[in-house]
Amino acid sequence: MVISKSRNDKKVIKSKTSSSFRTIPIGDKLIKDLSAYKDWQKQNKERYGEKYIDQDYVITTWSGRPLGPYGINKVLKSIIDKTDLPKISPHGLRHTHAIMMLESGNDIKVVSERLGHPALNVTSDVYLYITKKHELESVNRLEKYLEGDEEDEE
Repeated sequence: MVISKSRNDKKVIKSKTSSSFRTIPIGDKLIKDLSAYKDWQKQNKERYGEKYIDQDYVITTWSGRPLGPYGINKVLKSIIDKTDLPKISPHGLRHTHAIMMLESGNDIKVVSERLGHPALNVTSDVYLYITKKHELESVNRLEKYLEGDEEDEE
């Protein structure tokens, strides 16, 4: 997936920094979901004909229009309201994504690049508490390895 533009409440704008323009890898599940969403958009395009606004956006309304400045918030709220999940903003999802990547053992440099931070210290300043936890876990894993406590992989 290529991230190259942002939207504010008035127009499409170029990304803030050169690191904001990036290609991020996505998994098979997301590819499948986006493909199904693209099929839904195609059906709507056929259904609404000339009324459909064909633009180059990933997420649109049924008519092809880009969502307004608070559209994603509304969609997210409608999904969360149907669950027992706590309320969260799109930026909160981004933050959660970063935390989950770090907690699952991803390198902070990989996470920083994925988030589009212009420098590694931006990421480490925000997520330092997680990297400190992983530093301790890494030391403990190293000690177990050196003591020969690792499990045989045969």
